[in-house]
Amino acid sequence: MDDTTKKGPKKRERRKEARPDEIIAAAIELWKVRGFAATRLEDVAIGAGVAKGTIYRYFSSKEALFEAAVEARIVRSVDQANQSADLFEGTTEEALLTFFEKVRREMVEGGSFIFLKVLLSEGHRFPELVERYEATVLRRGFDAVRRLLLRGVARGELKSEAAEFDPRLVMAPAMMLSLWGTVFPGVGAPDARQLHKQNVALLLGSLGVE
Repeated sequence: MDDTTKKGPKKRERRKEARPDEIIAAAIELWKVRGFAATRLEDVAIGAGVAKGTIYRYFSSKEALFEAAVEARIVRSVDQANQSADLFEGTTEEALLTFFEKVRREMVEGGSFIFLKVLLSEGHRFPELVERYEATVLRRGFDAVRRLLLRGVARGELKSEAAEFDPRLVMAPAMMLSLWGTVFPGVGAPDARQLHKQNVALLLGSLGVE
């Protein structure tokens, strides 16, 4: 048995299955610093420690890479949050606060705010990315809120008007918090948990059953 056999497969061979996630992670870090347009696939390849040709094995273009990153980092999390909400047995207030806390953790602590930052600053140059984000992320988020409101109506905790309430109004604070550091750099962000509590309190004050 020679030395090569003893050492096992090369590093790139061992990392083959993890490679798409590593490419996505490298791209996100570059988008944070350089933005989307200025980041080349060559740069992503260097950041991920792979050849440029390797990226094309998984992603046909930079736009496809962005869409895959959104799918991996946000869509799956929103779907999981929706599933958790369907199984949640607490009150409507608790369900809303739990949902918004999951959104906060993913967008702020998980770093997924970068997608909104890219779309805010460069979306006019890449309208297809905006359309894709709206279709895959925003609609899911709004649908989750709508289902929570309908759940509240069914449980007798919210007035029937809640069924027609625009979910974008409910989601607005979460969207604002996700963009705060981009729009107001250097300005202290609001306390996310407190803001969500106040938002839910206003909602229940308006739509809650006394």
